[in-house]
Amino acid sequence: MKYLIESLKLLFWLAVCQLPGLAGANAVSPNLGWYHSLTMPPLMPPDAIFGMAWGVLYILLGISAFLVFRQGLPHHRKPIILFIIQLALNAWWTPVFFGSHNPGAAFIILLAMLAQGIWLARAFWQKNRAAAWLLLPYGIWLVYAGYLNAAIWLLNA
Repeated sequence: MKYLIESLKLLFWLAVCQLPGLAGANAVSPNLGWYHSLTMPPLMPPDAIFGMAWGVLYILLGISAFLVFRQGLPHHRKPIILFIIQLALNAWWTPVFFGSHNPGAAFIILLAMLAQGIWLARAFWQKNRAAAWLLLPYGIWLVYAGYLNAAIWLLNA
């Protein structure tokens, strides 16, 4: 029974972490023409890489959240608030970049995501070090995404 409950908790956090991707999905497809018309920076990966990368990163975020929150939420007020803010920023970026065609505003959101991600990792570190380490690929990706976002903004201003 304990295994089942733990598995359900893990599935819950994995599902929660898919919400930002679902929230922004409707903004991408109708705006791919605009996106492909932009001047792209060096080191721009193929489109398919973004979906794969975010899929893996959302899984890592879900496992990380599971490790921190598996004992319940009452003693984890700060980390859960930081985690929700992080997911909200993730959900916000895509509609701003793609839907509003605004790489500048999206870059500001991405900087907030990076700062928030560092704050989240520190909060997770205090609760579960493995959970904090699982956020490292996310942080690296945000730095890379920040480069791409800033370059697109500057190259197309």
